[in-house]
Amino acid sequence: MKAVILPQHGGREALRFVSDFPTPSPGKGEILVRVKATGINYVDIVNRQGYPGIALPLPHILGGDIAGEVAALGEGVDGPKVGTRVVVYPLIGCGQCPQCLDGKPNICLNWKFIGLHLHGGYAEYALAPAANVLPISIPFEEAVTVPVAGLTAYHGLVNVGELKLGQIFFIWGGAGGLGTMAIQIAKHLGATVIATAGSEKKLESMKKLGADHVLNRFKDDIAGEVKKIAPFGVDLLLNYVGPQTFQTSFDMLKKGGTMLLCGIITGRETNFSIHQTYLRHLSIKGVYLGTKDEMQALLRLVEQGIIRPYAGVTLPLAEAAEGHRLVESGESIGKIALRVE
Repeated sequence: MKAVILPQHGGREALRFVSDFPTPSPGKGEILVRVKATGINYVDIVNRQGYPGIALPLPHILGGDIAGEVAALGEGVDGPKVGTRVVVYPLIGCGQCPQCLDGKPNICLNWKFIGLHLHGGYAEYALAPAANVLPISIPFEEAVTVPVAGLTAYHGLVNVGELKLGQIFFIWGGAGGLGTMAIQIAKHLGATVIATAGSEKKLESMKKLGADHVLNRFKDDIAGEVKKIAPFGVDLLLNYVGPQTFQTSFDMLKKGGTMLLCGIITGRETNFSIHQTYLRHLSIKGVYLGTKDEMQALLRLVEQGIIRPYAGVTLPLAEAAEGHRLVESGESIGKIALRVE
């Protein structure tokens, strides 16, 4: 099958398009998906470079966002039937740890992530447990905005941050795959949204998605402008940038506010005041992906037209390296998708 493989960790040049990678066969309880589209996430960049603490068997196939058609059913699987349009929930739990038994495979002690621990969607075909394969009615390029970026935003805002009507939500970088979903989810929940971006084109795109206040991260005094909008601070803040924006984020929280962390673009560690954290009753929480039920709930919002996926650029699979460049440069708006033909 055609695939973009990672023979070794490195830069974008490490990605190699091949046409003769072995096509997998579905095992017991698995479904073989004929991939029609896959998405590029920042975790793919980190994984390409070498994910800390995870030793991948190489060559590896990246891609946690998988949408396509059912191609074959493994032993013991009776549906969805061959030809059904589907999207894949990318997390696999062990099914035995306390978290899995509590219905939270996203925090499984022995979790597996398709595209990280297992071969993903940068290929003509991909395997997934039958329980992870969800029928869809939306276009494939829209579906791939949901499993990683969309699900992380939904899980973070709805069930971890518990964003409520009338609260103030802030996000750094609201024009990317995660940001475009987070803005819409926050507005759906009735929040006031403040979002940043680095160009006028991106600021306009965020306004169209519903952001109430947009700030240019290169030109505006972010903390000062937020102080004018929210004198007491923001209720919930989503920071996927990392250490570079951590202290400003910390300072912008209202007393009793929450910061959600879900990215390491500018580094993996930072320092902060324990004293101020408890004096101000702040919460700092990590979020990553979510449950299958949450993904299904988000898919319903998309199918109803309440949330509009923003697939800004779609490239052929063979141009995955260019997709990685766009993600790393921050040039694009919305999700970057790869079309598999």
